[in-house]
Amino acid sequence: MCERLTRALNHLDGATVDVVVVGGGVIGTAVAARLSSTTARVALIEIGGDIANGGSKGNAGVAVSYYYDPASLDTQLINESNPRWEELCARLDVPYRRLGGLMIARTMDEADRLPGILADAIACGAPAELLSGAQARELEPMITPECTAAIHLSAEGVIDPLRLTAAYADIAQLNGTIIALGTKVVAIQHEGDRSHLFTSAGRISTRFIINAAGLGAAEISRLAGGEALTSWPRKGQYLVVDREFAQHLRKIVFSTQMPDTKGANVVPTTHGSALIGPTAEDIEDFDDHATSTTVLDQVFEHATTLVPSLTRDRVIKVYAGNRPASDERFRYRFDAVVPNLVHTTSRSSGVSASPAVGEHTLQLLRDAGLDAEDRRDAVMSLPAFPRLRTATAPERLIERDPGFGQVVCACEMVSAAEINHALSRPVAANSIEGIRKRTGATYGRCQGAMCMAGISFMCGLATETGPRDVRVTPTGTMGVPS
Repeated sequence: MCERLTRALNHLDGATVDVVVVGGGVIGTAVAARLSSTTARVALIEIGGDIANGGSKGNAGVAVSYYYDPASLDTQLINESNPRWEELCARLDVPYRRLGGLMIARTMDEADRLPGILADAIACGAPAELLSGAQARELEPMITPECTAAIHLSAEGVIDPLRLTAAYADIAQLNGTIIALGTKVVAIQHEGDRSHLFTSAGRISTRFIINAAGLGAAEISRLAGGEALTSWPRKGQYLVVDREFAQHLRKIVFSTQMPDTKGANVVPTTHGSALIGPTAEDIEDFDDHATSTTVLDQVFEHATTLVPSLTRDRVIKVYAGNRPASDERFRYRFDAVVPNLVHTTSRSSGVSASPAVGEHTLQLLRDAGLDAEDRRDAVMSLPAFPRLRTATAPERLIERDPGFGQVVCACEMVSAAEINHALSRPVAANSIEGIRKRTGATYGRCQGAMCMAGISFMCGLATETGPRDVRVTPTGTMGVPS
């Protein structure tokens, strides 16, 4: 393991491995983490300059207990994953809250749809029950008085999808996975039972390719000579509501879902804030992350029909994320043309299925001839690192590290110790955005107005860059925007 750990990030140098995972989102890192705990030699290639750079960065972080089709593999993987969240998140030092969710009906039409949705949820194996409006308001007093009925989904939870992805990546790296960030796959050639990936960081040879590229999955399949996958970006716009309001929410509040979408919701987060959204807009430009005032006004007005006490002054941020929509909701299977290419992509349930996707993918590879035994010395957990905001005795943390006594981000109560930890993790933050992903710094009401200078200084020290060269995002610096 030590020899493989000495390989520098972002440099493939003609390596030969058993499995290359293309894509550093929540699915790709989950697969890499599981494979890394075996005797297989593994590499992960991510086109972005950090993990969680695509769809994983822009989702609501709901760990669902079911998703549509009871007979689907997606449902099976969610069922396998859902009971594991508490144990997994404790082991990976990732925040998780099993709040439960209420899908509320305000109209006769919505109430008429609830029994069918309830039947689907139960058929999927999710704990669910139909409640009256009064019963729903006992569980969540903030929902609208117009609620006439609701489905209570008690196993729904919220997770920090960015820290989850970072934790999977750290586990993979600690177990010897070669991780190449900011690396683009430009060509793939096959030779016998092996494939050669030519990238911006050099060539790497492998027996199997895992296509976890999300929005880029169709391009990876094309480069490999695989199926002509159909996919496009589906934009989801969100509003972020501050902790002062969100702390009063007890449940995730869902709209009554339609056949093709779950609709916009009010979702408490593990940071203590809440998300309103998302939209579901099919677009053409993969890099279009623009928000629309008109659209967000509509989303906010819809949210007030679910939770009437929402007010505009509580909104601290808006953003948009693009998730990979396609002709298939999910792909966890071998390519129909290229025998050593495995597709692992999901439209919306990647976070929820991720704990089981790694095991499923490993079994696919073993069935196809990969000789990979579980390693007794594999790293399976990360040391818990305290968080100033949630510590029960924050004053005592200074005894562990004086950096806990220096609050850098006042809104989120993020200390210098936490930022230094993010900058020194196995897959370390290399930008201000990377620090935010791992700590929540700049995520609060001021959105970095008060703490950006301090965070920039610390990031510059860790990455040995000057003021103009400190990265705001993995690709854009303070002096030159992305």
